[in-house]
Amino acid sequence: MYSIAVGGFAALALAGGMAWWRMCALQRVLRLERAMVRLTDAARHRDMAVFRRRIDAAIAEQRVLEAADRIVDDELARTTRHNPQEEDTP
Repeated sequence: MYSIAVGGFAALALAGGMAWWRMCALQRVLRLERAMVRLTDAARHRDMAVFRRRIDAAIAEQRVLEAADRIVDDELARTTRHNPQEEDTP
């Protein structure tokens, strides 16, 4: 009877130890997954910030080019003389 109780206690202790080890392993996996999510989010925010800066720079450059185009068009319109004998002259 004593050996059955010792065997049962040993089996219970072994099962408890295996459950504890498995729980610790799952906690490690969960910590790793949380860390990966934080890294992924940080990389996504960094990439989006870089993308927004590039888009803002492109929009600013486009606005400068549009303003320069309007200035050139205005100057051409002001300085170009229309000759009725030349049909392709603006």
